[in-house]
Amino acid sequence: MSRWWMGRWGVRDNQEKLYSLFPFLLVFYEITNYLANDMYLPALPHLAADLSIPTHLAQQTLTAWFLGTTSLQLILGPFSDRFGRRLVLLGGGVVFIISTIICALTANIQVLLTARFFQGCAICTIGTAGYSSIHEIFDRIKAIKILAVMGSITVLAPAFGPLLGAVLLQWLNWRWIFGVLAIWAIVGVSLLWLFMPESNPKEKRQAFDGRVLLKNYVAILCNTKFMLNTLIFCATFLGAIAWIAAGPFLVITEFKYSTLAFGIFQALIFGNLILGAQVVKHTIDRRGPDRLINIGLIIVLCSGVLALLLTIIFPHFLFGLIISLMMFMFGSSLAFGPATRIAIEACKEPMGARMAIFSTLMGLFGVIGGLLASFTYTGTLLWFGVLLFVISCLACLARWWVEVIKARE
Repeated sequence: MSRWWMGRWGVRDNQEKLYSLFPFLLVFYEITNYLANDMYLPALPHLAADLSIPTHLAQQTLTAWFLGTTSLQLILGPFSDRFGRRLVLLGGGVVFIISTIICALTANIQVLLTARFFQGCAICTIGTAGYSSIHEIFDRIKAIKILAVMGSITVLAPAFGPLLGAVLLQWLNWRWIFGVLAIWAIVGVSLLWLFMPESNPKEKRQAFDGRVLLKNYVAILCNTKFMLNTLIFCATFLGAIAWIAAGPFLVITEFKYSTLAFGIFQALIFGNLILGAQVVKHTIDRRGPDRLINIGLIIVLCSGVLALLLTIIFPHFLFGLIISLMMFMFGSSLAFGPATRIAIEACKEPMGARMAIFSTLMGLFGVIGGLLASFTYTGTLLWFGVLLFVISCLACLARWWVEVIKARE
């Protein structure tokens, strides 16, 4: 059916047009998955009051989502190697739509946590099938540029999702946020069904063999270059998630700002991911991946030091932490795309297996970020300043180790 539509729209005869269209359709759908977190962040205090639950349980609706993001990659990666990328990605889309509708309708926190978990499971299919297709279709520099553009669109979720959610909350309750996302996802999945190319044709697919699969996973996990570059990405990602989980309570509950003000703060912070992605797009040809990673991590480390100092000297100066987070996001954005591509290129195992490990580690660090926010949260700026400093040092340590290994080769 999808091929008939491609032929009707004149896309079937032009593979380049189809390949160029796919990343934007993927990110159009992907952004709904992230908005499922970011758009309802301003509603967390309202959700806690509506369901009569404590703050830490409301925060665990974020953690449940991240647990879902770590649950299926190791299965779905080889599954997409065997049965193709389209089946996996579209199946995940159906799961996301159903679970989002349940989130909008339920009044039970246990049901909500379960539905949030399955929302996260849908993310697994984006990494293992959607992004595998990007790496298979495009060469190194082209892929990094596309990932930068996709990243600059995807970060509209954390940048403007809270603001959009805050605006909706002026007239509607938190359930409508999930209702809007369900409709959006239906449109996105339908477009992917019509136009997504299959980057893993039948003649290239690999039979499912448990022993070979385990061997591939062990080889990837033992690949130092892959692990260190993945750690660079995951450490900075952890910082972003910790803020996403703790930010609403720091800004709204502790500092008494409105949900609309919180949305504006998020736009300022995560807007720097968009700015950084544009810098990568326009400088990757001249600077190269390694130099962009180094520049980005220098900025990340400076932001961590600044956050620590400002929260020690001015423990009630929220804007100091906001400025530090803006720097952190900009530096992280410079390193995200190049570090991801270098990590993926470091392995020769099947793409599905590589993306399965990468996505699993990414989701695991997301869970750690959510748990840190849930169980170490003190309601002070110094708490987050220390956390951001430690995370910045971890990312830079991973990069230093990469440089040591390169010098020895």
